[in-house]
Amino acid sequence: MKKIFLVLLIILIISNSMVISLAETDKAPALSAETAVLMNASTGEVLYNKHMNQKMYPASTTKIMTALLVLENLDLSKTVTIDRETALTGECQIYLSEGEKVTVEQLLYAMLLKSANDAAVALAKEVAGSVPKFADMMNARAKELGAKNTNFVTPNGLHDDNHYTTAYDLAMITREAMKNKEFRKIITTLRYTIPETNKSNIRELKNPNKLLYSKSKLLVNGTIKSIKYDGATGVKNGYTNEAGRCLVASAKRGGIELISVVLNTTADGKFADSIALLDYGFDNYKSIAAVKKGESFGKIKVSKGAVRNVEFVADKSSYVTTSAKNSDSEINTKLVVDGRLQAPLAKGQKVGRIEIYKGDKLVDKVDVVTAAQVDKGGILSGIGVPDKISHALGIAVLILIFLSAILLFRHKRAV
Repeated sequence: MKKIFLVLLIILIISNSMVISLAETDKAPALSAETAVLMNASTGEVLYNKHMNQKMYPASTTKIMTALLVLENLDLSKTVTIDRETALTGECQIYLSEGEKVTVEQLLYAMLLKSANDAAVALAKEVAGSVPKFADMMNARAKELGAKNTNFVTPNGLHDDNHYTTAYDLAMITREAMKNKEFRKIITTLRYTIPETNKSNIRELKNPNKLLYSKSKLLVNGTIKSIKYDGATGVKNGYTNEAGRCLVASAKRGGIELISVVLNTTADGKFADSIALLDYGFDNYKSIAAVKKGESFGKIKVSKGAVRNVEFVADKSSYVTTSAKNSDSEINTKLVVDGRLQAPLAKGQKVGRIEIYKGDKLVDKVDVVTAAQVDKGGILSGIGVPDKISHALGIAVLILIFLSAILLFRHKRAV
């Protein structure tokens, strides 16, 4: 009897542990990072938050902002001549020499793959003329992107007590940078060669982001996993003694792209934490295209126009993040038209908006614009008669007048 009771007790314990395990699959991962965030790259929605607004030292993840400003302000083929001050930049570098000539593109690869601090300084000076002026540009652009708890002092992230950001701010900056095709190309390049210059032999660069290629494995929340991450799309690592190990990572699967940021963790932790966050996002969330750019929402009447109505379309796409378990039916849209329209109307002119709701919550708005130009109509357009019909009526009237004249002429001759 005791044996039977013992067997039943063991079965009960195993059953309970299985239930607990299944119930915990939706739980957020345990991280070694001091702060972290997981964000939907399309929507900017936060899917996981660990002290995401706490000010932290970003180390070389700073270079994401530097790259964004460079790509927005410089031609990649432009040649940069290195000055003495830049050549003396410390820590990680590609040892640029005074008077050396390199292109903006080569410096970007050096900065994002090798994390070269001297390359970052060279680019900053080429954009703004000096590092302080470039830092001003960095801070202004950060605020435009919604990064409100950030203050940049350097273009490379070398430690300064007044140089800080947050996990959330870094994710917002990265989200904008990822919209640039050249940035995406650079951060996913595994190897790059800077050809011989007037001052140096060729330089070989290797991407340190192991999520893109590593065959090694590591422990992720109690499970051994490959470091190479399926669907990885970037982004940038960083390290200083004060900042600890940092990594901004991204991956795309099944129509949803996620950005993770982990700050002040360990050498293995930066990859383990990133994998845990990305897994959590892909396992528990999906991204739905609520509105697609160019999608038609019908036609709207135009007063005094050459045509009676005009088609209106969405000005951009909008995506909504929802639980992977939820039905798409919880996403609803509502059309709001900006009153009565009167010609003339330009193509692409805003005529209203689409409000996007997740359940009862308004989550986004998308402008709707005219799909074609509408010119001012003729004299009859004021009563709703478009020019095409007006012209046809005019022709019909002329024909009637002509026929009437002929009949009248014949009648007079007969008399």
